[in-house]
Amino acid sequence: MMVGELMLARRQIRLAALAALTGEQFAGVTIDSPGDWSTPPELLPAILLRAPDDRKESIGKGAPQFTSTCTIEIEARVGERTGSAAQDAIEALCLSIEMALLTNNDLIRIINQVVSVESRTEISSEGRTHFGGARMLFAFEVPEMFDSYGAPGALPGQPLTGLPVPLHSFGLHLDAGAPFDARGNYPDSRFPVAPAPRTAGPDGRDEGALNIVLPQ
Repeated sequence: MMVGELMLARRQIRLAALAALTGEQFAGVTIDSPGDWSTPPELLPAILLRAPDDRKESIGKGAPQFTSTCTIEIEARVGERTGSAAQDAIEALCLSIEMALLTNNDLIRIINQVVSVESRTEISSEGRTHFGGARMLFAFEVPEMFDSYGAPGALPGQPLTGLPVPLHSFGLHLDAGAPFDARGNYPDSRFPVAPAPRTAGPDGRDEGALNIVLPQ
C-alpha cells in the first residue's frame, strides 16, 4: 500500500485494518473507528476499531529506527433473542473479523508479522434481548523510522512513516572512468558527467548493468 502522506505506523495500520472490514460479509454491520463506544441496539451488530497502543524498540544507532508493535483493538457487539443465539452470532462475527484482517493482502504486506491475537467474549441480557460482545486485540509488528534529513517533502523533525513502498526490483549500472569517450555526448545518460570534449572519464555511457527482480 502506497502512502501519500506522512503518518505514524499505528495510524496506517488502523486505516488498513478498517479498509479490510468492507467485504460483503459485513453488510448490515455498523463499522466505526474510533466510534463513541456506546452502541444502541438498533445499530447492532457493530464493530468498533481503534489503535490505542504501540511500542517502539530501537534497532540501531544513528537516525531513530524502530521495530514497532502496534495494537489494533476491536469491540464486536451483537444482539439476539436468546443467549445461545448471541453466542453463535458473536463467534461468527469474530471469525469474519479474523479472516478479513489476517488474509487481507494490503494489510499483511506492510507488516513484518502478526505478533499475537487475543479475544475475550461475554454474553449478557437486558430484558428479552441477549447481547454478545468480544474484545479483540491484534498486535502487528512493523518497521518505523524518523529522519530529519533527506526525505522528499518532509520538514526537519517531521516523522516519516516506517512502512516503505514495496521494492520489486533494482539495478546496478557502471560508467567506468577509463577508458572513456572524449568527444561523445549521451543525452539519455543515467550519470551526471561533464560535456564533451572531456579529458577524463566517466563519459555517460552505461557500460555494464545488473538488473535484479525480487520475488514477491
